[in-house]
Amino acid sequence: MVPILLSPSSFSLAVRLAVPLSVSLLSRVAWAGVYSSPPEGVRQVTLLVCPTNPDCELEADWVAEARPDDHLVSVDSLLSLNVIQGGDNESRAETFSRALDAALAAAKQEEWTAATRQLDEAQRALAGWTGVPENQRLFDLYYLRATVKLAVSKQAEGAFEQAAAVAWNRTVTLPLDVEPYTSLYYKALYNLLNEGLGGVQLNAVPGARYFLDGVELGEGPITLSVYAGHHRINAVRGGTNQQWRTSLKVQAFRTSAATARPASTDDLGWLAAGMVQAVEERTLEPDLATLLRDWCAHYDITGVRILVAEPAFDPLALPGEPTMGVNLRAVAYDPKLKRFSEE
Repeated sequence: MVPILLSPSSFSLAVRLAVPLSVSLLSRVAWAGVYSSPPEGVRQVTLLVCPTNPDCELEADWVAEARPDDHLVSVDSLLSLNVIQGGDNESRAETFSRALDAALAAAKQEEWTAATRQLDEAQRALAGWTGVPENQRLFDLYYLRATVKLAVSKQAEGAFEQAAAVAWNRTVTLPLDVEPYTSLYYKALYNLLNEGLGGVQLNAVPGARYFLDGVELGEGPITLSVYAGHHRINAVRGGTNQQWRTSLKVQAFRTSAATARPASTDDLGWLAAGMVQAVEERTLEPDLATLLRDWCAHYDITGVRILVAEPAFDPLALPGEPTMGVNLRAVAYDPKLKRFSEE
């Protein structure tokens, strides 16, 4: 029997095993119940996230006991699919560059369907890439997104503002320097200036160099002003293969902070941090939203539960019982409606 102690949160619980911890550590059979990809025919799955232990080997035993009816899937399945579709880091960088060049060529010929298809491919490659893109190339992506929207009679003002935010007053070249795109871009830039700047605070992490939208800033702590919008933050720890990235939303007259958590190049650290944010704030950063959308479409998943599992000290443990358990926090996500809801 496994006692379950409810925490004050309605969707959080702590699980304590009524067996010695050493037995739990030796029992890896439960790990076989955590799938590396969704089992065939299953449409509702639970993505298991372990921020302090990316492989979840310790937590998996407890979670399987606590939620025997869940179809547990390791969160790195999202990355595995991206590797299958886009290759390794080097391949994704090449795909990003090639697709972006093709999108620009198509846009110059006003072949908007082809341009959209190539921009989608570039966005997918960027979503799964741990590396640091050039600032100009990031700007090209968002600027071309805006031009395509305008060309097919969609609202493009916000897209042009996002392009200007990525440039954040750097010297960039407009990939399509023709009307009406040029005028709308500078109008969007003017709007951002009138709206006011926001702040970015990047906290110090030993040996980690920060990049903002592809521009190297150096080691933290760093505080600077940028235009409002989403900004790609990278960090690279010198002399290692450890990297980290996130998408930071900046609002005018407010400061957004980030602290790098460099992980191996499989990007599990970024993925885990994004999933924790999804549970806590009901938001997904753009790159992670792209990965999750493609993953659900590939496996025909209609419902996802994001489950964050973290080791927890159990103050209620009786003498002779294990003092460590696992704290679970979860949120449901509908990939079709792109909506979060509590369990």
